[in-house]
Amino acid sequence: MKSNMTSFDVFAVGSELNELIDARLNKVYQVSSNELKIVLNLKDIGKINLVIECGKRIHTTQYPKPSPTSPSVFAMTLRKYLVNSILQDVRQISFDRIIELKFKKGEDFFLIIVELFGKGNILLTNEESRILAVMHPQRFKIRNLIGRETYIPPPPKLNPFELSSNELINIVNESKSNLVKSLASNLGLGGLYAEEICLRANVNKNSEKVDIIAANNLLKSIIDIKKEIGSESYIISKIHPFDVVPHPITKYSNYKKTSFTSFNNALDEFYTKYEVDRIDNIKEERFKEKLSVFETRLKDQEDALNRFKSNVIKYKELGNLIFSDFGRLSNILESITEAKRFFNWDDIIRKINTGKGKNIEADLIKEILPNEGSIIVTINDNDIRLDVTKSASQNADFYYNKSKKFKSKINGANIAISKTKDKLKSILDEGSKSIHIQDNKPKKLIVKEKKWYEKFRWFTSSDGFLILGGRDSTSNEILVKKHMSKNDIFVHADIHGAPAVIIKTEGKPVPQSTISEAYDFAASFSKAWKHNLVAIDTYWVNPTQVSKTTEHGEYISKGAFVIRGKRNIGKGKVELGIGIFFKDDIISVFSAPLTSIQTQNKYVVKLVPGRLKSKETAEKVKDFLIEISNDTDQIKIKEIPLTDIQIFLPSGGCEVLKRS
Repeated sequence: MKSNMTSFDVFAVGSELNELIDARLNKVYQVSSNELKIVLNLKDIGKINLVIECGKRIHTTQYPKPSPTSPSVFAMTLRKYLVNSILQDVRQISFDRIIELKFKKGEDFFLIIVELFGKGNILLTNEESRILAVMHPQRFKIRNLIGRETYIPPPPKLNPFELSSNELINIVNESKSNLVKSLASNLGLGGLYAEEICLRANVNKNSEKVDIIAANNLLKSIIDIKKEIGSESYIISKIHPFDVVPHPITKYSNYKKTSFTSFNNALDEFYTKYEVDRIDNIKEERFKEKLSVFETRLKDQEDALNRFKSNVIKYKELGNLIFSDFGRLSNILESITEAKRFFNWDDIIRKINTGKGKNIEADLIKEILPNEGSIIVTINDNDIRLDVTKSASQNADFYYNKSKKFKSKINGANIAISKTKDKLKSILDEGSKSIHIQDNKPKKLIVKEKKWYEKFRWFTSSDGFLILGGRDSTSNEILVKKHMSKNDIFVHADIHGAPAVIIKTEGKPVPQSTISEAYDFAASFSKAWKHNLVAIDTYWVNPTQVSKTTEHGEYISKGAFVIRGKRNIGKGKVELGIGIFFKDDIISVFSAPLTSIQTQNKYVVKLVPGRLKSKETAEKVKDFLIEISNDTDQIKIKEIPLTDIQIFLPSGGCEVLKRS
């Protein structure tokens, strides 16, 4: 199983990470002792999670690990310098396993340096290479990775892309190792690529010397590999995946290959699969251990129950046997008690054994135990221990009481067995899901595919019509100029700065209920909300009545329009519903007029103008939705970020009400 990235891997992933340039850094989390999760935001793409693990890997991921509840000191330091910074550059240092991420914040530049060799490390430096933070402080002979020191990279290896044929000849011919080992160590190519280069160049990997022809072929192979990187990447498998490469490898030609268009995606699937399998194996082992504990407990409990039942019968039978030969046993016990007044045990035993014991029926006595003050008698092939200090009746009562004591334990044993069986059934039903370990299994982010209209405010009316609204002056312009068709309906609230709203009719007649919902939509996302109005005048017109052309000498601002001709006047309520929509395991939040949203969602709360700020509103909306949802959906709703709710709120304070 691959554990470290090669220099070619770092070259490949570094090239792809350059696509993240201009991304804004939102947050940094240290999700384990060796691993960082960096949340970036790139225009037109959105949130991107970058995972960095010391000495092991760096790539974007669709399987981000859960963020810790409290940040580490290292993460806090990174946040201090990097939050809201812009990624400027990603580069590989020389051809080493070192990646440098350059960020700009204001006028300052900061570098995240990722070392992927050995145990690895992650550092933050300023532009002058002064170390501001280091994940694992270390001291070496030639460099110190500690705070306030100057960052010094390890001594660079020769860059294979910059070698001449003569230089390669000298390196190999002067080496004490053979060709493949020399390429692997002196050029930092590693064993896999050293062999690959020899195979492609058709040069014996065990050669001690190379000539100019071999050197030229070797260098050509190195350049060819560099050119191939970026075309297609693969996860290589035998029975299970064991390697991931950024281009075809000759050695792996007969192995199973899973193709990826991006090396980042290949790395993500490879390491995440490894992590998932590792956690699954741990869970399976712990599940079997847990199952074994309860299976053993059940067996012990069932064995104990069987003993209790057996002893109930056994001791009751012993008591019955005493009464079955009560006369002779009473005589034996009374005779021994009388004899003890005049003789010691040795004398009594001798008399019994020689048949001289007066009134003692020696044929019943199997054994005498003087140290215990008891005898063992045999009746109907059953041995019974009798206390010589007690009468036959008292001895019988002793066994009856023991029988009753074990009988009283049977009910408790049955209850314990029932509980253990229930627990076993629960464990078996849940399987390894019943096992919780500290390392949470990575979950793939389900990215919802956005439709063209989702860049605007939108909802579907209760009659099934798509209704769109601008978010600002720019989107107002785009909505009207690009997306309003001749058969559509333009809706507007009669207040300055209200959004442009259009009903997409697709040539169908529009009922009044849809127009009323469009009125409410236009009113709620206008300034009427900030002014705490209950309702506001609205109107609708045909697209031909909407224009950007003004009278001579007049000026119309961006996002505003001139309306000519008759307006169809209405009234828009200033209130909204906000709810949850489930589809194909994707959970979505959106807001719309109540009459529309409550017909399409089972979990809806009502918003009216109020005093709660955006975050407070989102928190209260989330709490109400959790409160009214079932147990299964509650888990999903709890995972919704507050920002996903805030984006659907109107501009201004709110009050959150449960739907009446």
